[in-house]
Amino acid sequence: MATTLMDNTRPIVEMRGITKTFGSTRALRGVDFTVMPGEVHALLGRNGAGKSTLVSTISGFTPADTGTIRIADTEIEANGSSYAASIRKVIAHVQQTPQLFNLLSVAENLFLESPVVRNKYGVVSRSSMMARTVDLLRKWNMDIRPDSLAGELGAGTRQLLEIMKALSRGVPVMILDEPTAALSNAEKRNLFDQVKTLKAAGVSFIYISHHLDEIFEVADTVTILRDGAVVKSREPVGGLDVETIADLMMGEKTARSIREDHTDKNAPVLLEARNVFVDLDAGGNIDFHVRSGEIVALAGPVGGGKEALAMILAGQQVPVAGEVSSERPTFPKIGLVPTDRHVSGYVGMLGVRENVSIGGLDVLSGPLGFISSDRETEHVGQLAGKVGVICSSLEQAVGQLSGGNQQKVVFARALCRDPDVVVALSPTRGVDVGAKEQLYSLLRNLASKGLGVIVVSDEEDEIVQLANRVVIVVGGQIVDELVGDYTMKDLILRMEGVL
Repeated sequence: MATTLMDNTRPIVEMRGITKTFGSTRALRGVDFTVMPGEVHALLGRNGAGKSTLVSTISGFTPADTGTIRIADTEIEANGSSYAASIRKVIAHVQQTPQLFNLLSVAENLFLESPVVRNKYGVVSRSSMMARTVDLLRKWNMDIRPDSLAGELGAGTRQLLEIMKALSRGVPVMILDEPTAALSNAEKRNLFDQVKTLKAAGVSFIYISHHLDEIFEVADTVTILRDGAVVKSREPVGGLDVETIADLMMGEKTARSIREDHTDKNAPVLLEARNVFVDLDAGGNIDFHVRSGEIVALAGPVGGGKEALAMILAGQQVPVAGEVSSERPTFPKIGLVPTDRHVSGYVGMLGVRENVSIGGLDVLSGPLGFISSDRETEHVGQLAGKVGVICSSLEQAVGQLSGGNQQKVVFARALCRDPDVVVALSPTRGVDVGAKEQLYSLLRNLASKGLGVIVVSDEEDEIVQLANRVVIVVGGQIVDELVGDYTMKDLILRMEGVL
């Protein structure tokens, strides 16, 4: 299949009149979308605006109902039938959840579908595969073994491997859907450098992200969707700012909320860690507490210990040394919002009701262990309303919901047992600006009712909007703390170790 990259005046991707309907829902309403050669084109919109559906129609993962699609020299007249095979050689789609095989090695995952490591008889040359993997890992500055099992790697490394796997196919067009959601700042920088290098070589990118600051870092052009239709097409990124983008996504002026302080300094400590060592490599012990009404953020580099400390406080990880206790007569109930909702936050094929109920089977069960369906429906319905889940019914599969609504289901599950403390890791990962504000409001409301809230976040802006106190964890120990009327500048300087 021939691919033309030399004519920079002709779009490499051209879509006209694209429609897609799921039941009674019109996900795409006659969308036009073009990408030029060597362009990073950001596709933005709220959860449910149609972004993921549009890129799925581009890659053929979800065939469009009507419209025309051209990628390089491949042209398609959409009619609902599958066309993925016909465009496989010209486009690669990296989805939000890495599609890796956990029991295969890094090298095997990277070259599973690649003919470059096979001899003329179709047999894989292990030496060639390992050598190419070493070269790729060196190029991406990744310090992992090529024979490591994918299932043993962290979320950020798995995401980079998925991107490397797609790029190794040599296609002219790449779709990156929330590629940095699980990445550290260093890994993000690594990815952006690779994107810029490939862009200079003529590769085009369709880039989806809810981190609007990234758009100004990496994108050339922006298209914004709302309710399945284009509201801003091919706008140069230099002519936009974060506030304008947010307003266009929401369809209204977006107000940025500010933090509130409901800390009850006279109440007993809800949850306390004493002399805790998070792992064998920790640089020291940790003493930590959270009070009623307080929102505490754990900040610091990925892998620095903040995630491990949060999991210890949530009762999901055993410390190497030390203990977790409470000044209250009874130990507090704890609700957990895990880091990656796709992995451990919900079961996609189950409905909203079942996913939320999983978090509180003990409180929903009677003396004989059977769940009262009436009580369950009432309780889950109240929680779904409290967190703002939008679904057709409580029986709708969570896998069918938008990312923001999936995250709200995870929050509802965490609240199912009426906890005293909520531990939320990356609470707004992969959700739009509107859903973020709703979740921020929810966390503040929980604090106002006397709950202790512990937030783990890599987003400085999120921390500043939420946390009354910031505890910075580096090398498995607390190195600094911010309390009260701190600013974004204070936070950044402390996290960088300048102050």
